[in-house]
Parts: sequence; structure tokens; C-alpha cells
Amino acid sequence: MTDKVEELETYNALYDGAHFHSPDYHHDEDDHHVHVDEHHEDPDHDVPKATAESMDFEAVESVMWRKHQLRRFFQDRGHWWTSKKKATTWKWVLVVIVGIAVGLTGSFVQILTEACIEWKFETARGLYEKGDFAGSFFAFVFCCLFLAGLSGFLCWHEPAAAGSGIPEIKAFLNGVNYDKAVRFRVVVAKVFGMCFSCAAGLPLGKEGPMIHAGSIIGAACSLGQTITFGFDSSWQKFQDFRNDRSKLDFVAIGAAAGIGAAFRAPIGGVLFTLEEGASFWSNTLTIRSFVCAMITMLTVSLVFAGPRLGRGESAGIFTFGQFDNLEENKTNFYTYELFLFAIMGVLGGALGALFNYLNMIVTIFRMKHVNHLKWKRFIELLLVTGTMAIICFVVSLMWVKCTKIPNDTSFMTQQELHLLDELVQFQCEEGEYNQVASLFMASADTAMRQLMHFREFNGTNYATFEAGPLIMFFIPYFLMASITAGTLCPAGLFVPTLLAGAAYGRLWGHIMNSIAPGYVADSGTYALIGAAAVLGGMARMTIAGTVIILEAAGNIEYLLPLMVTFVAARYAGNAINLGMYEIQIELKKIPFLESSLHSLGFLNYCPVTEIMTKTVITLDEVVKARTVYNVLKDTVHNGFPIVDNDGKLKGHILRKTLCMLLKLKALSIPSPNSENVTEDGGTQLVPIATAFYDTLERNYPMFPEVDELKLSKSELGSYLDMRPYMDTAPFTIDATASVQRAYKLFRTMGLRHMIVTDNNHHVVGIVTRFDITEHNLHHKWSHEGGQMQKYINVEPIPLATVYDGGVRTDRRQSTVTSIDFDIKPGSPPHPPSTARMESDSFNQGDEGRSRGYVPPQDEAAGGGDGSGLSNSPQFGSYRKKIERPAISGIPDDMLAPLQTIANAGAQGIAGAQGLRRSKS
Repeated sequence: MTDKVEELETYNALYDGAHFHSPDYHHDEDDHHVHVDEHHEDPDHDVPKATAESMDFEAVESVMWRKHQLRRFFQDRGHWWTSKKKATTWKWVLVVIVGIAVGLTGSFVQILTEACIEWKFETARGLYEKGDFAGSFFAFVFCCLFLAGLSGFLCWHEPAAAGSGIPEIKAFLNGVNYDKAVRFRVVVAKVFGMCFSCAAGLPLGKEGPMIHAGSIIGAACSLGQTITFGFDSSWQKFQDFRNDRSKLDFVAIGAAAGIGAAFRAPIGGVLFTLEEGASFWSNTLTIRSFVCAMITMLTVSLVFAGPRLGRGESAGIFTFGQFDNLEENKTNFYTYELFLFAIMGVLGGALGALFNYLNMIVTIFRMKHVNHLKWKRFIELLLVTGTMAIICFVVSLMWVKCTKIPNDTSFMTQQELHLLDELVQFQCEEGEYNQVASLFMASADTAMRQLMHFREFNGTNYATFEAGPLIMFFIPYFLMASITAGTLCPAGLFVPTLLAGAAYGRLWGHIMNSIAPGYVADSGTYALIGAAAVLGGMARMTIAGTVIILEAAGNIEYLLPLMVTFVAARYAGNAINLGMYEIQIELKKIPFLESSLHSLGFLNYCPVTEIMTKTVITLDEVVKARTVYNVLKDTVHNGFPIVDNDGKLKGHILRKTLCMLLKLKALSIPSPNSENVTEDGGTQLVPIATAFYDTLERNYPMFPEVDELKLSKSELGSYLDMRPYMDTAPFTIDATASVQRAYKLFRTMGLRHMIVTDNNHHVVGIVTRFDITEHNLHHKWSHEGGQMQKYINVEPIPLATVYDGGVRTDRRQSTVTSIDFDIKPGSPPHPPSTARMESDSFNQGDEGRSRGYVPPQDEAAGGGDGSGLSNSPQFGSYRKKIERPAISGIPDDMLAPLQTIANAGAQGIAGAQGLRRSKS
């Protein structure tokens, strides 16, 4: 205890003007005593620490901010072209730029990936046709390893480019400041890395990385600068752009554009960002995201349409091809098959949950044994790539049966005729193909179109893909896809789950057409439903997934089957485990806040003081620069409540603001003029420099750190007046508010700090994102819930006191009142034998007195207690035992009217009792 006292005294001496509040010890400034609490935190507390801070979603409403807004208002007076219209126009220009940039990026990714894939297969095919089977095998494996090595090399230098990037973008849109995830140099590594990793034959896709790339492009365009390349435009003049709120909007817009480029699904991109990404949405953001995704799709279409801008192929990084109706004016499925699609959705949801579980096990192993060293991650990538290449080659060799390409192709569509050229001959004669090799040794989108558009229906004897090859492809591909996700390369999860699901659905279609030919849908329809089922089981999408697949398929008739499938897959998967992105967010210990707080038992209704951070450092309104510098140097807090001399909350100031003020030397010194000496001997402070609001925000997002500040001794001895720069209206919550209300306020408003105050507006704690994450709340309830329930304390409400001038409610008096009824002969037929009434139901302060209840008289006086009960013959003889305080502060001339009201009330009650008895 002595050590803590000395530490606190040293702290207060060092930080003059800063106040330290801690649950272990706190300083009472009135009597200069130090109180030491015996409660300590659990040393085995294993809640993961937050890996990132929150963003400042709300503007700092300081005096300088108000002056800035006022100055802009007066500058715009009398002008049609106002600053708001300028900012809105610039934002629409940026929306167009983001759409074009994402479209060009997607087109480049598709062209480079196809070139690398063509080079790999041509190299192996050339040696194979010459009869050099061993050389063909080693050339194939070497090409895969070389391309994967290039991708791993890029991610070695930029680790944020590895993975799909969707969990990081989802967390960023939730308000987590994952600044490294949206740096422009990440998109360079991401774009080239996804091309090389997909061409290497790994079971992954480009769709997730494209969402990440689109988000980075959106963030870079909104800022108008790249730290990596040293480019900085003049857009910093528009402060509506360089802030966290605007950056969040453009990241969401870029994510929608990424989906539009990847799947040719602009509406699906907007819905995906709304359903899976953005935590804060608006109507303006909806229309801007839609326009950006539309422009992206237009750009991709123009690139692939050719120089004449004629009719080209369906443009997109990953396309399903066009699903046409086999019979005119009829759907490709029967209505009763919706029940089969629901069953497929349930099983697909289970497969998606299995995929998530396997990936979670592998990820935990990586985190323990691989991820801490880059060279281990690089070796792991090469091992996984080599294993997948060997599986492709060996499993294709295992299938020795060759299938003859049909000579009669009159029943095939132009799309199917084009796909015939993509079938792999591997070990087969001319005019034949290997079913397994056609799936393994082709790009993912080609294999997907083969499964969906070589249709087996109505008893046709041409199956294209039989059950055996489908099983031989599905099992190893599904397992390797669950292992590959998380390696040192950009890896999307949409394509592997879609392709594995298409094989799963194609197997269903083959079996159903063998059992009931002519009474079920074609196998291509089942492949589409299977792809949707496994994707929904992995990502747990519903609306967005339905629209994305529907836009990619190009046939509105599949709307109802896709809706049924996605709903069944989602809830079947949720019954087993979490979705893939939620699991990754938990494993990466990202402080993500869901839209609503799940039930945590009684903790939901406990006061916020149970979960808040009690160690709070507050600052006075005016302090020495040395105090601020020392606090910034020795703490990592990003916000500090400002209090007055009485300890009452006056505002809140951010760490970045303090650093900018110290860097700009916006300090104050005592005035040298005798005119500024106050009557009580004090000297007024005069500012050396003043920092305007736009000057403080100009360096966004690269604000100075405390280690970069250079202050002389005289500057450290100056004063920092924080009143013009602090947020004078910070978000606060009363200490008696429940945890669920605090969570709702924090999550809905996108806060970074929420100050907890008592009834006197004194700071008692602070709530940050880490305090209110569901993981932390679960941990607290599981470890301390039983103890918390033993000490439930609801503060009693004191009795109110009536005076001539009004009512006072601040007196602390006993509020317990008990009445025991003793039944005598002749009493009413149904009186309560024993009644115990609490003060809130019988004698609740002034409410009871307004009914005429007055304090009891001496029991020796003979039962006349003034309540009006015992004097009524209808009530018989009741023995009353009343324990309650005497009424204080009521003049004697008021007691007589109260007595009259009491008697009248008792007579009314007695009359009602007699009326009931006469009726009975």
C-alpha cells in the first residue's frame, strides 16, 4: 500500500494539472487522503488485446470547429456555388474516378491471369505431346511453384496483401482503424499477387482480393495522396474529404465496385457492402455505390468489347455464362424441386460449416507454429502449391477412362460448343477427353462453366461428367481449398466454394437425372444451386448472395430457388458454427462490434460501471505544456476528458489534437503587461499562436507522434489552453445506464470514447471499443457473473419531503413499511390474512400522503393511527404495525385536511367492501 501511495504522489507531482483515476487507488483532493481498494483484476485474464484503435467517426465540435463552420457560412452567403456544392461535385467526380480505376484494375487482373495460365499449360502440354511425360510433370510443378513464389515474394514485403482482405475491410467499415489494410502499396502487391497465385493453380479466387483492391483505390482517391509514392494533390483544401467519415464512405464505394468488376454484379456489390461490410449506411452512400459499380462494369465491358465496341463476351473477372431456358416460356425446374433445393441448401450449409471449421483448425496451427516467421510462411506456400500441383496431375492420371466427344452437336448451344474446345485430352486419343483433367487442369471459371452448361436432362445419354470424376474432384479440391486460405498469398474464398459447390450440385443433378429422367431439372441447374449452397454455408450471405449469383447467371427465373437455397444454407451453417469472416475476425482479435448485443444474462442489465475502464487520466482546461507532453509520452490513451477545478466534465480532447497543438506551438504565456493582472493577484495568459481547425486537420491521416515533437525548456514551461480545441459536447452516459444501452449508443453512433459520469457530472470511467466487445463481455460474465449476482445492489429511492415552496427528494430516509393484518370475527369474507407492502406500493413518498396516509399515533391511544382503516366498522378490528418515518416539514394547519382526506378515503373503501359483501 505504501508503494502505491508513493507512486501516486510522484505521479501527481510530475503531472501537474493531470488527474489519475484508478480502481486500485485514487486520490481524494479534498482531504488529501489516498484510498487503496482491495479489489484487483484477475491475473489470468486472457481477453485478447485490441489490435487496432477506433476511428473518429464524429466531428470534434470545438470552438474552433464552430468558427470554421461559421466562416464557411459567411463566405457562401450570396453565392450559388457554395462550398457544400463544391464538395458534393468533387465527391461525384471521385466516384467516377474510383469506378474507372477499379474497372481498369479488374480488366488488367483478368488479362494477366489468363496469360500466366496459358503459359503454364502450354509449357507442360508441349512436353507431353512430345512424349516426355516426366518432363511434362516436372515442368507443370515448376511453373506452379514459380508463380506461387512470385506471389509469396510480394506478400513477404507487404504482408497486408495476403489473404482475401474482406475481414480487414469489414472491420474497417465497422470503425476499426486498420490503416495498414488500405495503403496504396498494398493494392500493388494485391493485384499482381492475385494474378500469380490464381495462375499457380491454387484453389482460390480473385473476387475477395478485388474487393480489397477496390476499397484501397476508394480510400486513396478520397485522400488525394499516397504516402508510398509521395504524391499529394491539393484536395486537402476540402476538409470534407480528409476525415474518417469520408474515408469510410469511399472504402465502401470501392468495395461495391470490386464486386461489380468481379461478378458483373453492380447491384449485388451494393448489397454485399450493405449486408456484409458497412456498419454505417445512408441513402447517399447507396446511390453513390451503385453509380460507382455501374461505371466499373461499363469500364470492364468497354475493355473486353474490342476496338470496335461491338458485341463481346459477357465481361467480368469470373462469369457463370448465360443460363437460358431449355424450353420456351418454361422454367428449367419444377416447383416441387424447391424442396430438393432446400435440402441441398441444408447440406451445403453443413459443408460450408465444415469448410470453416477445417480452415479454423489450420489457421490456429499457423498462428502457433508458422506465422511468426516470414520464411516459414513462404515455405508453407510452396509446399501447399506443390501438393496441389501433384494432386492435379496424379488424380488426373488415376482416371484412365476416356470420354468421347459427341459428333452430333446440333442440340448444343453456342456456349457449349465453345466449351468443347476447353475439354482436356490428357492421356486420351483425338476426339476424347479426360473428365477429371478437364476440371483440374483448367482455370476455375472454365471448370465452373463446364459443370453448369454441359446439361444433362430429360433422359439424355450424354452425361459429360459422371459421378466418379465429380467425387474425385470434389474431395481433394474442397480439402485443399480449406488449407490454402490463409497462406502467404492473396486468396479469395468465393471461387473455391463456388467451384466445389458446383461439383457437389452437379453430382446431385447426375443422380436425379439417372433416377427420374424427364421429371427433374437439368444437371447444370443443380450445379448452380449447389454452388449457391456451399457459398452461403461458408459466407452466410442471403440477400447479397442471391443477387450476385442471379446477376452472374443472367436468368431471373432462378430467383426463388436461389432464395430458398441461401436461406437454408445460412441457418444450417449458423446452427453449427460462425461464418468464415466472423471466425477470421475472432482469430485475428479484431475488436468488431456487431449490430446488436447478444444476450449475456444479467450482465446486459448491469450498470455500465461493471465493464467500463476505471483508470482514467483527466486534464484541466489549462495546463502546462510539460504536463501534456509527459502524459502523451507515458501513456497510450487516445482521448482525455477535460475537467474544471471542481472535477466536473467540461469536454474531451484527442491525442492527435494535443500532438498537433504542441507541434504548432499553440501555447500561452503569462502577460508581461501590468494591465493583465487580476484583482486577486493573478496574471492573465496570452496566446503565442492560435491553430485554426483546418490547420489541425490538414495532416490527416498522418498526425505527428509525441516522439517527433521538439520543445524547448521555455516552451515546456508555457501553458496550453485547451478550451478552444476540446470537444465541448462529448458523448457521455450516466453511471447507472445498463450495459446494453451503453453498447447500443456506442455502436450506433460509431464512437471512439464514451465518458461515464455520475449524477454530479464527475468522470467515473470511460468506455472504449475494447471494453464493450462481445468477447470481452463474454469473458467478464463467465468469470465474474456468479460473483456479480451475489452483490446486486439497487439503490433505494429516498422519501420525498413536502414544503410550502415545493418538494425535496434528496433526503435519505428508510422506505420500508410493513403492515400485518390480524383477522377478527365479523371481518370481510375475503381480506388478506397477511400483507406486507413495500413503500413503493403502499406508501411511496408523497404519493401515499396525497391519499391521506399520515404517521401513526401512539399505540396506547387505542388504534386510531390516522390511516382511516381501524375506525371503519366494515373492516372489523385490524391490528396494524406500521414502521415508517414521521413526516417532516408539513405545517400543522395541513394535517387536519390530510386527516379528512384519509377518513373520506377509508369510508369509500369500506363502502366498496360492503357493496361487494351485500352482492355476495
